[in-house]
Amino acid sequence: MNRQAFFKLCEMLESIGGLKSTKNMLIDEQVGIFLHIIAHHVKNRVIGRNFRRSGETVSRCFHNVLNAVMHLQELLFKKVEPIPTNSSDHRWRWFKNCLGALDGTYIRVNVPIKDKARFRTSFDGDGRVLRDAITRRHGLKVPHGCYYLVDASYTNCEGFLAPFRGQRYHLNEWRQGYQPRTAEEFFNMKHASARNVIERCFGLLKIRWAILRSPSFYPIKIPDRIILACCLLHNFIRREMIVEEEPITAIDPTNAWTNWRIGLAREMFSEWQTSRQIEN
Repeated sequence: MNRQAFFKLCEMLESIGGLKSTKNMLIDEQVGIFLHIIAHHVKNRVIGRNFRRSGETVSRCFHNVLNAVMHLQELLFKKVEPIPTNSSDHRWRWFKNCLGALDGTYIRVNVPIKDKARFRTSFDGDGRVLRDAITRRHGLKVPHGCYYLVDASYTNCEGFLAPFRGQRYHLNEWRQGYQPRTAEEFFNMKHASARNVIERCFGLLKIRWAILRSPSFYPIKIPDRIILACCLLHNFIRREMIVEEEPITAIDPTNAWTNWRIGLAREMFSEWQTSRQIEN
């Protein structure tokens, strides 16, 4: 983050987030401490030594800035927009009305022994997280007619378009000149190319914010807000440095959604075969 972006962030946290200078610490120092912690994931005593502050002061500063960042959600959360019908993007043009891609990533946290069972991964972990997300009052909302690309660990159903199982999928399987032989393989190749965007996003977030790469030192209720803050600040850096419908609330497979995927795969494969014949 350059100097200009940093001071703009301080200004926003003061005017929108309600962050205030204290008797002994100005806003810019508070924000600097917070950014240093999430970027390098260092303990309070290390920050206290570097900034010549007590551990209690550092802790209070961290939570004050975190609370202020939460107030920037309306401003910094990117609103999803469906892929337009006239899209010419080679990765996305087949996925009209797609809102983007979904996937899970591991964020290591420290939890009390009595709660550890709830946080262990399971074979249906992705599905459980998704079900929880779409049924929460302020959770994930997917308008009818729109959908996200998801990997094969999710159910292929309305709102969530998964690849064909038992077929080539991962991008490294298409290297060395291998060409799709069926509509399902071609669909999977295009699906993987588009959905790969979510893995790149996770990678960028973890590269930028070290606090997402190792177990947090904070109580279990805090990491959720830290993750959100990292996403908001990532959007802020990207920005500064350079129809209401009933949402989908179930993720059960349906024949209609299965048939639509099959039809889309065949249409994609047919057009691709035709274009190859013209070229030859």
